[in-house]
Formats: sequence, structure tokens, C-alpha cells
Amino acid sequence: MKLFKFILVLFVAVSFSSCSEDPKEPTILLSNANIAGVHGINSFNIDTKVTSETDVLGVSVPLEIATSSGYGDTFQIDFELTENGDYTLIGQYRLISNITPAGGSQVSETSILLVDDSGTYEIDTTNNTITFTSSLDALLDFSLDASSRLSGTFNVVTFNETAIVLRQEKEEVLEAMTTQIKTNIRFERN
Repeated sequence: MKLFKFILVLFVAVSFSSCSEDPKEPTILLSNANIAGVHGINSFNIDTKVTSETDVLGVSVPLEIATSSGYGDTFQIDFELTENGDYTLIGQYRLISNITPAGGSQVSETSILLVDDSGTYEIDTTNNTITFTSSLDALLDFSLDASSRLSGTFNVVTFNETAIVLRQEKEEVLEAMTTQIKTNIRFERN
């Protein structure tokens, strides 16, 4: 009888331990060949914080000027990556932005953004990143909305047969103002 109880307990323990792991979608090797194809955007969000340094009695004090958060929806965008390292991003989407100035009330704004961007990309498998170089960057046109082009280095959070999730955190300094930008984009393979 003790042997039967031991076998029963062992069977139950093995059954629980084999069911404890959730099945995960397999990841694939990040390469130009594997990433090539047409993708649609599933989600997009961007958070921005603008600060300035001010001098108070010889001490540099950061002053928050404004924060904003935005997210996209109603995506009608095709994002094509080629095996030779080129990309095109074309279409439109709606961006909902909430801007909060220091000491002020939040302002919400909705806009339709047209996207017509192309350029090159480079994959770094060591750091699991993709660097996009937009052809619009060469124009040095600062009036172009950064939400309408793809530029800079993004961390690859997820890459599998159906999805690519990219995250970028960058800081831009212009004179005494510092802008911190956090962007998340999820692409689904068409």
C-alpha cells in the first residue's frame, strides 16, 4: 500500500510540474531575411517629458516644463522591410495626444498623421537592436513631426513569426531644454 501511495504522489507531482510552464510563442533569429516582409502597425504610444535647467543661487535646478502622452489608433499603414536593408513606411493613422504644461491644465488633441517615409535599417544581433535611418533625416527639416517618420535605434522587445515589438528611449537637448522621449511600436506581419 505504501508503494502505491508513493507512486500516486510521484505521479501527481510530475503532472503538476509538467503543467507549470506556459507555452511561449517561439522566437526566431533576428536577421534581415527573417524580418523581411510587409507589416501593419498594431499599437503605437509615445511619452514625452520636457525639462529645463535653471540657476538658483548658483545651484542648477531642473524644472519640468511639460509632459505629454500619445497613442495611435485607426492604423492604415504598410511597413515593408526588405532583405537588403531598406524600408518604407506609408499610410496614415490617428494620434491622440494629452499635453500637460507645468502648472496648467491638460490639453487633448487628436490629429490624423500622414506617413510617407523610407530609408535603411541595420540589425545588431549582439544588442538586439534595429537602427533606422530615415531619408527624411537628411533634409534636416525640424518641422517634420517625429511621429511621422522612423529614425534612430530601437530595442527589439519581441520578435517572432507574427509580431515585432520595438521600444526606444532617447533624450534630445536643445539649448537649455531637455526632451526625454519613450516610444513603443507593435507591428504585426501581414
